[in-house]
Amino acid sequence: MDSISFDCKVKVRYEMEIEGEENPLWFEKVREAEFILGRDPIPEEIEKALIGKKTGDIIEIVLPPESAFGPHLPYLVKEVELSYFKDLQNLEVGKWYEEVLNSYGSKIRFKILEINGDKVKIDFNHPGAGKKVKVKIEVLSFRPATLFEIFSTELKNCGGG
Repeated sequence: MDSISFDCKVKVRYEMEIEGEENPLWFEKVREAEFILGRDPIPEEIEKALIGKKTGDIIEIVLPPESAFGPHLPYLVKEVELSYFKDLQNLEVGKWYEEVLNSYGSKIRFKILEINGDKVKIDFNHPGAGKKVKVKIEVLSFRPATLFEIFSTELKNCGGG
């Protein structure tokens, strides 16, 4: 197999950047992913860009909001009491924060929109919600997926695994 096609097991390294925004540090982290092209739920724009690529190829694409992190949802913008925050001195409008919610390490991420007296307006949407996201992808490897991998992926994606 010379290049990537549907039903290939593909391993990539990728990084993302929100267009026109300061990105939270955790968002810019370089990640790796494996998937079966045409079977796993990845954006169609990425699938199309990977067809015909080879190990070592690098692609850069811009995903529209609907393919990236969806629309910005107004009901996820809330006003809360300032007293909820652990570190009151370091709150800054326009910055992203991460709070650990419990002893299991569950985290919540949010952006401070406004501080007004003892109230804080917070956006709990994903940083990329409603925005274009630039994705840089490096192909690390690819091979034909086995029938077992294809079956397992299909089963998982229909809620059976």
